[in-house]
Amino acid sequence: MTARCAACGEAVGARDRWCEACGSALREVEVAAAPARPQPGGHERRELVDGPVAAVTDRGTTHWRNEDAVGIRWVAGDPGGFAMVVCDGVSMSQDPHLVAQAAADTALAALGDALGRGDGLDAALVGATAAAQWAAAAVPFDRAADLGPGACTFVAAAVRGRRAAFASVGDSRAYWVDATGAVQIGHDDSLAAELVASGAYTARQAIASAGAHALTKWLGVDATDTAPTVTSVELPGPGLVVLASDGLWNYAPEAVDLARLIGPTGAERPLDLARRLAAFAERAGGADNITVAVGRHDPDRAELP
Repeated sequence: MTARCAACGEAVGARDRWCEACGSALREVEVAAAPARPQPGGHERRELVDGPVAAVTDRGTTHWRNEDAVGIRWVAGDPGGFAMVVCDGVSMSQDPHLVAQAAADTALAALGDALGRGDGLDAALVGATAAAQWAAAAVPFDRAADLGPGACTFVAAAVRGRRAAFASVGDSRAYWVDATGAVQIGHDDSLAAELVASGAYTARQAIASAGAHALTKWLGVDATDTAPTVTSVELPGPGLVVLASDGLWNYAPEAVDLARLIGPTGAERPLDLARRLAAFAERAGGADNITVAVGRHDPDRAELP
């Protein structure tokens, strides 16, 4: 049996202490054999639809369980709105699937309530991130265990009318995609992002470098900086809000890659597009859990897609 890193699925040597592909620390049990089945109690795949918003989360082809979590909510009204949250559990931590799910569920509830009340979007995203951090830190853990307490990344979007706000901690991403192309909203909190910011690496070079996925910020009880990057924008017209874990964007590292994959933004139902993007990541290797949420935005259209 080929030994593989439990975090990213890359082949590793029996004497390796660190995965050269993602920088994760390796334990003997993971080097010896990574289970090829999902852990009982986890979910291999979920599909969600609520109005013009849809999401797919999938275990991928290599991971032994799905440690991602996603939540979506459509809030009817004039103007209507929607909220989406994606959290990616850090594999080299305790019960990352539980931490990610707790963070996603709590943040979505806070955002849905805020949209229903008509709260300011920036404040809603800051509050939702704080709630997610509280939930992530509240998941029990064993202080004597070899692995540290559970942790996850976080990205969320709230859209109402022509306004949208985004918040992120870690390296799960948000995009705006329309007929002119795609743009990443915010930035990654990772070593790869720092390498790109230095000007010495392209996005593709940085992702391929050793330790590229090492996080500089995350949510969890041992996190030292959980302040989100919050970005508020006015959406220019019809288009798509897309959230994704790195299980998808690893295979489409630049915004132009995602735009090319999506194609015409009005051509598919959000669920069909989310399915297609998840299938693309699986065909490309599926070495990590794959999660994508898609929200259709068209302020001039009275009916839902």
